[in-house]
Amino acid sequence: MGGPLKLSKTISVALGAGITAATALVALTSTPAAAASTCTTWKSSNGGTAYGKCTGGITRFSEHRVWAVCIGPDGKKFNREGNWVNTRNGETSKSVCSSSPGTSGISVYSMKIETEEPV
Repeated sequence: MGGPLKLSKTISVALGAGITAATALVALTSTPAAAASTCTTWKSSNGGTAYGKCTGGITRFSEHRVWAVCIGPDGKKFNREGNWVNTRNGETSKSVCSSSPGTSGISVYSMKIETEEPV
């Protein structure tokens, strides 16, 4: 039989003009005693990389990753997923749309965080 069952939640954070960071709380309800994870997203100063960090988590196996919606110079959007990192340790996930958005015209349009909690 596989590994432990996991509960996934996704938090979407859309960035409006001039807004570079947003904070969202995720109330995890897998058990009555479940702790809340506090998640924050932001993008790099050049606008090409999305970051996501969560703290808290129910167990030492709690994980999260950031997803970036990137936009190109033609207005087309595409998704990039970040790496899974440990929530309990407060690690930061990173998703790169472009390392040089000024040259490529590709930048972060919006971000969301996906969390995974073992059940």
